[in-house]
Amino acid sequence: MNRVFLDTNVLVSSMDTTRKFHEEALGLVTKVKGGGLEAFISTQVVGELYVSLTRSYGGSEAPLNPAAAEEELDALLGSGLFTILPVTSGAISRAVTLSAQKGIRGVKFWDTVIVATMLESGIPALGKGLRIEGVKTKPTKRTMPFLPFLASTLCQP
Repeated sequence: MNRVFLDTNVLVSSMDTTRKFHEEALGLVTKVKGGGLEAFISTQVVGELYVSLTRSYGGSEAPLNPAAAEEELDALLGSGLFTILPVTSGAISRAVTLSAQKGIRGVKFWDTVIVATMLESGIPALGKGLRIEGVKTKPTKRTMPFLPFLASTLCQP
């Protein structure tokens, strides 16, 4: 079975029918539900999901109030669909090293923490947006200037 780490954007897009890539994200989550993918998220992703569900955007109301977001997260966490990985001190240290090597600054650091958590846990692919991308343990300039991903075709029919 293919193992994949799901980014917060995939989870939000699978829930939010107004998102441009709702159908694709829902399709990825459906593959997980059907047993076609073994999915992982991290404690960081759970926190980011709560923020996404309760944050107001550009003057519009937040999608959910805190109590409704709690219900959604309780359902997600209790579903058994995803293995939840902790963000460890080792992953943070690795993220700092990767960020320093790649010149990553600011909030982009949190994407590096996701990659470090994946590497620490031996998860080979990241579901981010509409793609699933393989992770290389030794990033090169040729593979990507930002994070060590390599495109894959896991999501294609």
